[in-house]
Amino acid sequence: MSISLVTPLGALVALGGLVPLAVLVVGRQRLQALCALLGLRPPSERTTVPTHVAVVALVALLGLAAAQPVAARRTTTNGRADAEAFFVFDVSRSMGARMPGSPSRLDRAKGDAKRLRAALPGLPVGIASLTDRLLPHLFPSVSLNTFNATLDGSLGIDRPTSSFPYGNINATKLGTLGDLVVGRYFPETAKRRVMVVFTDGETRTDDLSTLPSLFGDAHVKAFFFRYWRPQERIYDARGQLNTAYAPDPTTQSIVPTLARVLSTLVFAPGQTAAAAIRATIGKGPTTTRGRELDSVLLTPYVLLAALVPLLFLLARTEGVRVGRPEGRPWRSRRAS
Repeated sequence: MSISLVTPLGALVALGGLVPLAVLVVGRQRLQALCALLGLRPPSERTTVPTHVAVVALVALLGLAAAQPVAARRTTTNGRADAEAFFVFDVSRSMGARMPGSPSRLDRAKGDAKRLRAALPGLPVGIASLTDRLLPHLFPSVSLNTFNATLDGSLGIDRPTSSFPYGNINATKLGTLGDLVVGRYFPETAKRRVMVVFTDGETRTDDLSTLPSLFGDAHVKAFFFRYWRPQERIYDARGQLNTAYAPDPTTQSIVPTLARVLSTLVFAPGQTAAAAIRATIGKGPTTTRGRELDSVLLTPYVLLAALVPLLFLLARTEGVRVGRPEGRPWRSRRAS
């Protein structure tokens, strides 16, 4: 385990603690002088030292909290040695369609993918995007952190841009899913292979007929998630309607037909395919597939610890007692 600081310069806040500490020291000196003048007994060192220590501890803990300490630990992660999966996302322009004030088709697909990924621990999962060609972004990994970071940072509408011209032209080619097999993205050691496709189903039919034989020969089991509503439209960043796009209802039979040919399932948004995938891959041997970095922000715990000296200072009372100052006799007040 290692501890690092997110904002190291924040520790400079502790320098501000020199001010109240200096005030305490100067105040102590003045109090002693005043007590000597009035013939009073000042607080003993046993009462002032704990106060000084509490102030130093409070300031040090606040400085540490401002630096935002993080505890990190690397753990070895095991995963299936004989099974892998790819999540393939349609990122064509039509996946940006949405209802007013609602997430886009692609955003809903990402949410479903994250939940599905979390439900499949131990299964190495990769990420690929699809327009009129397939592009891998992450090769199968058991790291949930890497999966989510890639999903959030690498996938976006029309990234990469389709080679088809912009407009109301269908730019998706689900037939290129076969590139996952032709390109040998699954290693030979992965005997059980799964592909999960997130799409709106608005696709060209080029090369769809080649998929059953490609998937069958490579032992790839495909599942589909479909995101499509006839009322959805594409809006720009200012909320203006993009009139170049209109949903194409004539394409909505393509994915169900393909699923029937492949003897597989089509899931609706919000559903989960975890049980179907687990049934496909079954049980098998595991091996070390990588390392995961787990981190915990310690700031809340440091602030909680700072309450101890703070409460001590709030409850602390110092007073002066009437008494003979050390080294000085009482003076008689009787008249001579």
